Amino acid sequence: MKFDFSIVLDQMPYLLRGLIVTLEMSALAIAAGAVLGILSALFLLSGFKWLEWPVKLFINLVRGVPFLIQILIVYYGLASFGLKLPAFISAVLAMALNTAAFQAEIIRAGIESVAKGQRESAIALGMSRTQTMLRIVLPQAFTKVIPSLTNEFIILLKNSSLVSVISVIELTRVSQQAVSSTYRPTEIYVTVAVLYFLMNLLISRASRYWERRTAAYR
Repeated sequence: MKFDFSIVLDQMPYLLRGLIVTLEMSALAIAAGAVLGILSALFLLSGFKWLEWPVKLFINLVRGVPFLIQILIVYYGLASFGLKLPAFISAVLAMALNTAAFQAEIIRAGIESVAKGQRESAIALGMSRTQTMLRIVLPQAFTKVIPSLTNEFIILLKNSSLVSVISVIELTRVSQQAVSSTYRPTEIYVTVAVLYFLMNLLISRASRYWERRTAAYR
C-alpha cells in the first residue's frame, strides 16, 4: 500500500483546526501552571509547615497518579459534586494542575541555586524581601532552569493528546475521526506525528533563543 498524499491534503484543514486547539490548551495550561508553580515553589521555601506540607502532598499526588487518571478525576469528579465543566476547561485545568506540580519543583531548585549572599546584599541595600525575590532571585532562577522548563513544556504538549478521552476536539481526537472516515491510519497518524514534532521543535528553538537573550543573568 502506497502512502497517499491526497488523503493528507484533504484532511489537513481539519488537522490544523485540531492543532490550534492543542496549542490553545497547552498555552493556557502552561501560563496557569507557571503561576501556580511559582506560588507553590515559594510556599515550599517559606519555612511555614502549614504552607509547605499541603504543597508537598499535592506534588506527590500528581507525580504518583497517571495523567490520564488525573484528567478523568477532574472531568468526572467535579461533575459528581455538581460542578460540570466543559471538556475544554476540564482539560486545561487538569493540564495546569499537572504541570504546576512539576514546575514547582523545577523553580524551587532554581531559587535555591541562587547564592544566599546575593539576597543578603540586596536586603542590606534596603530592598524588601519581595523586591529581592522579584528583581534579584527569580530572574536568575529562571535562567538556570530554562532547559528543565522546556522539557516540561514539551512533555505537557505531548500529554495533551490524552485529553481526547473526554472528547476534546484537539489534534489527536481529530486524527481519530479522520481515520474512521478515511480508513487510512498510516497517512493520518504519520502526519499527526510530524505536526507534534514541529510544535516541539518550535518550543526547543524558542527555548534556545530565550537562553541566549538571558545569558547576561548567568
